[in-house]
Parts: sequence; C-alpha cells; structure tokens
Amino acid sequence: MSKANKYVLEVCKFITEKEGENGWLKLGTKIKHIGYMKAKFSTKDAAVSYYNKNNVHMRSLKSSDGEYRSDWDPDTKLLYIVRKDHMIYATVDCFSKQDNNNLIYLQDGVLKQKNYRF
Repeated sequence: MSKANKYVLEVCKFITEKEGENGWLKLGTKIKHIGYMKAKFSTKDAAVSYYNKNNVHMRSLKSSDGEYRSDWDPDTKLLYIVRKDHMIYATVDCFSKQDNNNLIYLQDGVLKQKNYRF
C-alpha cells in the first residue's frame, strides 16, 4: 500500500454549554476540534468499520446522506469525521492504545492492521 490516499479520524467535541468561557455562544461554534486519532486507515470504509466496531451503541459512521461523520456520543460528547490524511500530526489515542501507529485496513471484510511508520 502506498503512502498516498490514507485516511484519519478527526475527533471533535460537541459543546452543549451555551454560556461561559467554553460555551458555544462565546466560541462561535458548537463543535470544537480536539485532534486526530493516532492511526491511519487505508480506505474510508476501513475507518467506518473501525469506528463501528468500537462504538456499537452508536449509529454507523457512514451516514445515510453519504457523509463520513458520526453523531455525537451522548456520554462522551465526542464525534468523529473521516478526513483524507495530508501528513496530519495525530495526538489522540485510538479507542485501544494498541491500535496507535498502525495502518488499519480491510481484508475480505475483516479489519486488519500492521505497524505503520508515519
């Protein structure tokens, strides 16, 4: 697999507070960028499968409108968006720290991973 056309999961937080220093009124947005997960994905579908496997209580990352973004989790207030990797500096641990610094891909419909030098 070449280094071109890899994907990452952007991690964002849904802001529920309206007022105050961290409220969406002052920030001017209801979604705050947290960072990017420390794994690369070979395809958008691999990122979707990885998210879905680790968030069985949520709807699929691939929404019915064809967008690659999750709903925000009511417990963590986090949401995820599939982005094309442009040598992005990743700072957020994966759902399992064992997945950090791996390339995650689908092989015959099964999630696989290998160590990947970013």
